[in-house]
Amino acid sequence: MEIGIVGLSGAGKTTIFNALTGSEAEVSAYSGGKKDPNIAQVKVPDTRLQRLSQMYKPKKTSPAIIQYVDLGGGLASGKEKDSVETILRLLRPCDALVHVVRCFDFAGQPSRPQQDLEDFEAELLLTDQMIVEKRLERMEKELKKGKKGNPREFELLKKAYQFLDSGRALREDEEIRSAPELRGYTFLSAKPCIVVLNLGEDQEPEGIKVKLPPGVVAVKIKGALEMELSQLPADEAELFRKDMGIEEPATHLLIRESYNLLGLISFFTVGEDEVKAWTVQRGTVAQKAAGRIHSDIERGFIRAEVVAFEDLILAGSYHAAQKAGKVRLEGKDYVVQDGDVINFRFNV
Repeated sequence: MEIGIVGLSGAGKTTIFNALTGSEAEVSAYSGGKKDPNIAQVKVPDTRLQRLSQMYKPKKTSPAIIQYVDLGGGLASGKEKDSVETILRLLRPCDALVHVVRCFDFAGQPSRPQQDLEDFEAELLLTDQMIVEKRLERMEKELKKGKKGNPREFELLKKAYQFLDSGRALREDEEIRSAPELRGYTFLSAKPCIVVLNLGEDQEPEGIKVKLPPGVVAVKIKGALEMELSQLPADEAELFRKDMGIEEPATHLLIRESYNLLGLISFFTVGEDEVKAWTVQRGTVAQKAAGRIHSDIERGFIRAEVVAFEDLILAGSYHAAQKAGKVRLEGKDYVVQDGDVINFRFNV
């Protein structure tokens, strides 16, 4: 999973990036003219994976991975063609956006989280509208020349334009968001979005309230504080969090919300060589889940041996779970459940 960190200039995007990844990246890497974003990978925390690793004692334990991309800067300075295209190229692979909103006073400027939230949302819509307009103009010219084009794409783009023109993000419309004909456009306002309300160290989360756009969720993080804690050894950071009443690291909170927003779950493969967590969309069937491991396993799928994580732990071993009747043989259309431990049988 890949998540792009965006927001207005001065919101603290790189601070949040460092807090989430434990990095020491420079502020405003992208807006400073380097044209290179900050990129880092984070292991998805999962106590179930740790328990399975203790049980199997494998040579390797592999958690699921989230990659964060910090663009720095904002879209306001990106209205030029080259800049917009660069932003779109960097955000194209992202499954979701983290929109950082400043909630603390900075450099004599008071915070205005609601206005900043609305301003950046408007920038997303404007960027998408520019893309739609350009494509519609081209398609209309082609129609006049007698080229048929794709009528379905044309109608969807007209609908998208009306949606954007009314001030609504494309993520609000299921048809536009999931239409195969529009998949290549990388509409920013169609991507799932989590708002990070970036608080100052002395601010109380309860005192910050904003009205969110439809379909958007929010988390409150003391970015600068969490960045400092992320640089400490884990045991020291945990002690500081307890003293300050912080229940969990910012990374854990944001990853959980990301999984919920995107409808993601984890299943596990186990063995002496490796215990590994795999991320799939909720509702994924067994044969498609096998493809996450390797296309050959999906193509040659025979069946899946499945045991729920809780049943495996309760039994104490895979063999004991089999004797207790907790290991099931499932076909290609079985819907994978969160926490399933699966052994795929296949033949290529």
